[in-house]
Amino acid sequence: MSMTEKVTHYSQNYDEAFEQLPHYQAYPRMRPFVGRLYGHHSPKILLIAESHYLPPESSLHLDAQHWYEGTESSLSDSDKPGWINTRGILDKPNGQWKAKGHEIYRRLNRALGEAGYSGGGNLFRYVAFMNGFQRPAITGDSLKVQKKDIDVATETLNGVIDIIKPELVIFVSKKASRHLAKRINIKSSSVPHPACPWWYRASKRGTGKARFLHCILDPHPYSQN
Repeated sequence: MSMTEKVTHYSQNYDEAFEQLPHYQAYPRMRPFVGRLYGHHSPKILLIAESHYLPPESSLHLDAQHWYEGTESSLSDSDKPGWINTRGILDKPNGQWKAKGHEIYRRLNRALGEAGYSGGGNLFRYVAFMNGFQRPAITGDSLKVQKKDIDVATETLNGVIDIIKPELVIFVSKKASRHLAKRINIKSSSVPHPACPWWYRASKRGTGKARFLHCILDPHPYSQN
């Protein structure tokens, strides 16, 4: 490998199967990030966050029906379609996310290191990651969940789970867990969103980070919600 060749941290081995899922046919940029070493540091882990974002000037995503009947080709450059590119966002060469809104990735990456994932840099290469809701929220706001969001999320999540067969699913968003955990075909754990204060603030069940580490280091039995 040349010194200038970019190392890709995700695998494309599942893409043919992902392309059969209706939502990814419309919005292929939203396909999950499956680390190129997924499962090499057992168990196979799928992390499920909340949603992507689009800038305030975007409008396609404001109406659920409009969004799900559309495709990413409907997004103009001013809509910043790169903001829904799951793999593009996570595939940082050294695990360095500089954007203010990317604190979730910084904190999860550090926690994976504390959980024993080795080699430094971008540790998402060992896990799979996707958002639960398949419609972006407005920047700085949480998605106003509608029935269509839940229906498409359920279909898409179960499709991904059937394809990549995770052994451990962790929702890193209480909102996503509350709406979707009982609708997926596998038991799951949930922790507070890593960018929220409860990631470091202790509750009766400990900090969010401590609970995340416990899920990975002692995954059985599962802790539902």
